[in-house]
Amino acid sequence: MSVLVKIQDSTGTEVGSFEAEDEKSLCEMAAMHWIDIMKSCWAGFCWVCLCDVLEGWEAIDENKVGASWFNFEKDKNWNSTQVLWCVWGIKSEMFSDNQEHVVVLKKMY
Repeated sequence: MSVLVKIQDSTGTEVGSFEAEDEKSLCEMAAMHWIDIMKSCWAGFCWVCLCDVLEGWEAIDENKVGASWFNFEKDKNWNSTQVLWCVWGIKSEMFSDNQEHVVVLKKMY
């Protein structure tokens, strides 16, 4: 139904939020809502856009707009605890499952 993405800075202070859209990267959506995210390559190689997933990992698609080239730290359920803003996005099925979802991401820089 909908996915609310909340963004925290590196100290844990919320700096913005937005309603997610399908077929867009987290970085694109943050930029559309004037949330500053460090980025460089837009391909997932440089890791400048790396952030921590604090909540909502089940809604994240690691290959939304590009290939995920690296293996990231996983929690006990094998869910990624970090994401690359530039190529990762929200799973398409999250927009049609009649549930409200929340994703909380914490910027590293």
